[in-house]
Amino acid sequence: MATTLESLSVELGCTRRHMRNLLQAMQQRGWISWQSRAGRGGRSQLAFLKPPGELQRDAAALLLARGQVTQAVDLLGGDRRELSSLLLSKLGRRWEDDRQVLTVPYYRTLRNLYPGTPMRRSERHLVGQVFNGLTRINEEKGEIEADLAHHWYRISACEWHFHLRPAVRWHDGRRLDMNDVLSTFERLRALPLYDNIGAVRALSERCLAIDLREPDNWLLWLLADTPAMILPADHARRPCFASLPVGTGPYRVDANDELHLRLRAFDDYFGYRALLDEVEVWIMAGVDTAASPERDPCHLQVQINPGAHRGELSDMEPEQGCHFLLCDARSPRLADDALRRWFARVLSPLDLSGRLPPAVRQFWTPAASLMPQWFHSRLGGAVSPLATPLTLRLAYYGQQPDYEQLARAMADWLVAYGVTLECHCIDYSQWERGEGGFDLWLGSINFAGEADFSVAAWLLGTPLLRASLGRGLPLADWLSAWRSGAMDARAIAAEVVQHHWLLPLFHSWFRLQGTRRMHGVRLNSLGWFDFKSAWLVP
Repeated sequence: MATTLESLSVELGCTRRHMRNLLQAMQQRGWISWQSRAGRGGRSQLAFLKPPGELQRDAAALLLARGQVTQAVDLLGGDRRELSSLLLSKLGRRWEDDRQVLTVPYYRTLRNLYPGTPMRRSERHLVGQVFNGLTRINEEKGEIEADLAHHWYRISACEWHFHLRPAVRWHDGRRLDMNDVLSTFERLRALPLYDNIGAVRALSERCLAIDLREPDNWLLWLLADTPAMILPADHARRPCFASLPVGTGPYRVDANDELHLRLRAFDDYFGYRALLDEVEVWIMAGVDTAASPERDPCHLQVQINPGAHRGELSDMEPEQGCHFLLCDARSPRLADDALRRWFARVLSPLDLSGRLPPAVRQFWTPAASLMPQWFHSRLGGAVSPLATPLTLRLAYYGQQPDYEQLARAMADWLVAYGVTLECHCIDYSQWERGEGGFDLWLGSINFAGEADFSVAAWLLGTPLLRASLGRGLPLADWLSAWRSGAMDARAIAAEVVQHHWLLPLFHSWFRLQGTRRMHGVRLNSLGWFDFKSAWLVP
């Protein structure tokens, strides 16, 4: 196009000198071709060498590299798919100003990192990177070890003393004090698994005593669990604490919104300083993040480097848990054991798997109990349709694509047997609390650490299971027996499964993909890895 320097400077509202500098800079970057023509009436030639869309993407990429996410979104006109496509090209490990940064994609937002609230698998992992308990579970050894408490003693069957580390700091710089610990225990005692805790006394500035109402062999494990993470005493008054919490862990939450979660290593962490300086989780809702057609459709994978090729890091582990269907004891129809037994037979995992897409079932194996190594389901044989048609309401939570497919498969399968299944997608917090008056609950659970602890804690402490099973099973007696060691998790699971309250469906596989330049990466039972132990080869 023919134009003049004067016309361009007027159009952009700048001086001729500044316009000349802009043209020179854009020409050096290969954006334009500018052929200047001197003299009165002379018109220069301006040619655009790159389309506006490409320049827009380049500018957005520069803003993202600077951490200016909101500005990048505005520049792209709020186009989430365009932004996700741009991010895919930047995922993986990288070095920035001599800092090690890991960027991974994820399929949903991670806005709730509030210990003690309804929390899904990935949030439970992230909370362990941000907060600390008095004790913690060593992921590799499966043993209890020191965390905020460096030593403890069992004074008697119902009295424990814990000694706190000195000079522990919160992410905002304040020192952790005894008031933070005591206020956390006040909150904890409202939860069923912790109602055995009586008085919690400060013996000194760094020593406290915990008095129990009855002996509890699992106290040290309970104190390492997600609900027992120590919170600031004023956490309830802090704005946006769920999405931007303040903890004492190896990583602090630097940003958390609908587009990404950014964790930065906490330099004042009382333990070993994290090796990865920064972890970014980018939310890729509705975008295929893998080049491979074998991508796990249930999103149970963490991809350090999407589209990893052969010879690169690839790890698969069986899920310690399962997809399940829960019968609600509050439903008058499902109070009948004969009907529950009928459901357990007609909804055979083998029969259901044949009705699922191959892309889903290739990573699923039929389940006979909550854990892959347990076998508690013993049903088989022919099943006849019900004599009287029946309508039941089933609930599952959203942002989990396989649930919708599985619910649809069950509904289609049951029609031939005289059952109409009304499927409802609800919010996860409503699902975990067991609210809404549903007959059946579809979900999944992943157990971290020692099965004798994690399985029993889930069965006896989850609000959904307490609400749905409390009328049909003696949960309070089981809880007391579990604390004393008279009953273990396998026995509790057997009672729930063999009385057809919980129908195990499938076990899944976790996958970890990435480059072999990542070191210190070990897939854990929540499908992630300990960020602070991973590091990059430059």
